[in-house]
Amino acid sequence: MKTVAVMALEDGMQLAEDIVIGDKVAIRKGTKVDHLVKTKLEAFKLFTVEILEAEDLAETYYEKLKVSEAFKQFQLNYNANLAAYKVAVDSFIYKKVPFRFEDLKAIANALCPDSISGKRLFSYINIMLHDEADMTYAHGVNVALICKKMGKWLRLSNEEQELLLFSGFLFDIGKFMLPNDIIWKPGKLNKMEFDLIKTHAFYGYHMLSKFGINDRILNATLMHHERGDGSGYPQGLSREDIDPMASMVAIADVYEAMTSARTYREPMNPYQVVEIIKDDMYLKYDIAIITTFLNHILDEMIGNDVKLSNGMLGEVIMNNSGALGRPVVKCKDGTIVDLSQQRDIKILELI
Repeated sequence: MKTVAVMALEDGMQLAEDIVIGDKVAIRKGTKVDHLVKTKLEAFKLFTVEILEAEDLAETYYEKLKVSEAFKQFQLNYNANLAAYKVAVDSFIYKKVPFRFEDLKAIANALCPDSISGKRLFSYINIMLHDEADMTYAHGVNVALICKKMGKWLRLSNEEQELLLFSGFLFDIGKFMLPNDIIWKPGKLNKMEFDLIKTHAFYGYHMLSKFGINDRILNATLMHHERGDGSGYPQGLSREDIDPMASMVAIADVYEAMTSARTYREPMNPYQVVEIIKDDMYLKYDIAIITTFLNHILDEMIGNDVKLSNGMLGEVIMNNSGALGRPVVKCKDGTIVDLSQQRDIKILELI
């Protein structure tokens, strides 16, 4: 809500509170301002009224974030740092200028200070909607920011945290050699397109290997699509042959891809992502890494309001360690819903 002078009211604004004259409601809350409403308010000799803002009218968590002042400031900061990242990437690809790691670290620190929670940071980057020409760059920045948080959650050494951060910035560099219309194709890729996509890991590895990049970063670049059950690419490696650095980047990569907004769909919420990942997470991912990562994300969701698939609204009050993504919800009417027991109900959205 915000206070607005009656003389400054504009048509279409909505009153945030009932206008009470004496003991009667003269104008109802939610009424849209027009010439008649302004005439009445002036007749009542009111100087100011409370008006609903865009944030008050938004219904879901992501809608509220999009219109918040905090997100608008983050967006300005993000766009400035994305531009700096684009310069670094383009200079590397087209002019063979080596990356300056201090510059990449500065971008990460500007967008992901220690004071920002994982929930807030990830939500911000999830709702940013980019032009197709910028999406590959934005994916690199977003994965790097997720890696910065992940490194702390996994309690890596300072050296490993930096290597993970730089891996997040560089792991997908080979995709800049491929057409955007294939990389960001909304539908299913055909075999020829998928075979082309699979080359980006080799492209990135060979491009970076010429510049004396740390072997762990090179491994993350080459192996981030490998999976523990041998179903990944480009080499079909087994769990024991995959560098843990690549496993961490793989998780950040998958999470960012699922939760970020696209021109053809809204961002998925964390509970939806966990529901998708959980069935094969024990086979495809490093279980210690992915459970730590998802548990931290879900822990930060405690206290959030959600809408359930049965139409009920409630607050997440506890997570179930044995059923990731299916927490305990206290509904507005006082009902306690344990989603680990009531499998036919799921979380539709954050509100």
